[in-house]
Amino acid sequence: MDAVTLDRTLAELRPLLVGRHLSHPRLVGADAVAFEVSASRDRRLWLDAGRETTGVYWLTRESARAREDGASAPAAGRARQALLHLRKHLDGARVDSIERIAGERFVVFRFHDVTLALRPGGASPALTLALGGAALGSVGGGPEAWPPPPESPEREWDRLDPVAFAAAVAAARADGRSLVRAVLAACPGLGPALAREADGSATSFEALRDRLREARPRLVVPGGAGPPESWPDAMLADPAAVTLAPLPLAGEQGAVVPTASWLEAGALFLEARRRGLEFASRRAAALDEARRQVRRLEQLEANLGRDLAGLAEEDDLRRSAEALLVFARGLERGRESVEVQDPRDPERRLTIALDPRLGGHANAERLFEKARRVARARHQVELRRRETRSALLAAREREAAVLAARDRRELPRPGEGGGSGAQADAGSGPRHYLTSRGLSVLVGRNARENHHLTFRVARAEDVWLHARDAPGSHVVLRDNEGRAGADDLREAGEVAAFFSEARADALVDVHVTRRKHVKPAKGGPGRVFVAHSDTLRVAPRDPEGRLRRR
Repeated sequence: MDAVTLDRTLAELRPLLVGRHLSHPRLVGADAVAFEVSASRDRRLWLDAGRETTGVYWLTRESARAREDGASAPAAGRARQALLHLRKHLDGARVDSIERIAGERFVVFRFHDVTLALRPGGASPALTLALGGAALGSVGGGPEAWPPPPESPEREWDRLDPVAFAAAVAAARADGRSLVRAVLAACPGLGPALAREADGSATSFEALRDRLREARPRLVVPGGAGPPESWPDAMLADPAAVTLAPLPLAGEQGAVVPTASWLEAGALFLEARRRGLEFASRRAAALDEARRQVRRLEQLEANLGRDLAGLAEEDDLRRSAEALLVFARGLERGRESVEVQDPRDPERRLTIALDPRLGGHANAERLFEKARRVARARHQVELRRRETRSALLAAREREAAVLAARDRRELPRPGEGGGSGAQADAGSGPRHYLTSRGLSVLVGRNARENHHLTFRVARAEDVWLHARDAPGSHVVLRDNEGRAGADDLREAGEVAAFFSEARADALVDVHVTRRKHVKPAKGGPGRVFVAHSDTLRVAPRDPEGRLRRR
């Protein structure tokens, strides 16, 4: 807010606040505080020290609650400390006066023995509580707004001589400051938006002063000037798209919202900017998550492609095995290789590597078995590659949907996530799937939930699974009646492999044991000692869209 807007706002606010008592201070994120006001049950005083929303606002109770609910993150650190002091010194305190420091944009609220100072200072706004000349705590991103600067009425916009203004701007420009910074150095109360209306000359400053004497609240938003619910969130995200000024600004675009007072204009401005900031924050987080999923799946697809390329050709293995059976069946042990005729092409000779510990027939059986293993592995890798391509397509569609979103409701809330797999759900409680035969598969989401799932939820005879030698989720297959079959174990094992750090491997070894054989181990939640287990080798598979959810 510039000095003109602050003066008009405070003039409307003083009759509503001076002599009243503030109570129940509440933090909104890390940069704003909301107070209840005596004899104003349906109104809240909102003091904001955000970089793009700094100011003094008078909100309805419903609007304040909506803004509190829309705060992007809970406050912590120095803001929480400041809240303790605010509760101690201002809960029930009577407002004695509200003033703006002459020549500055500082606003000071004075109470019986404490002072609340708001500095709307561009990149370093802050709201500071002071007692006895010492700062107690602050909210906002800048350093403490204490002590306030001295009064400098000679720098007030309506008192500053235009010639002196031009000289001060020229001196600041000579020191290397930009034009806007030079104008603000000469007349800090203008604020950045009004500073851009002056070119540094005495003539432009005098013209600006004349315009400011006819100040009216002017709120400009993108799109139409309809009710706030019609304003597009995506357009509100641009910091320059929403402006509150006492006069028309050069280059402004959008619709002027008619308002009856400076307090109403300020409340609507705060709503628009907070909505825009929330949308921008949520869109950035959703876009980051979607792109991270795309990168992960692209890397997984590439890895699976390399795995396929690295597999031996099962047809060549079978041809070599057939050649041994036909031409070297009676081969003695000790040979490391043999050259024989190709049974499928008499004019071709095959050189076959042998296991010297085995004879010809046993080497042929070894090659047949290897061909079968390669065929199974190829089938599993190709299946997983198709699943990965499908998931990659979905991730790219999520990315495109985030980029195309125009409203907060079209974006996932923080922590919801849009991907599949280990990052798919961030809700509380274990993931719950059903195997093809209807048995429950429970999957922990983090170390503490793993511990709770294994030692509080699982029964002694339930099947416990975990990727071997890789961090990952604890998986419990409910087996109340001893009905778990090979397919149930395989599906649960595929889930355990997928929700582990080995999910990029083509095949993963998984511990399989009864829960009664798992004991807590030192080292924190999720650490266990497995007394006895079998090993199941499976391909990691995403259960989303394949197993039913509960």
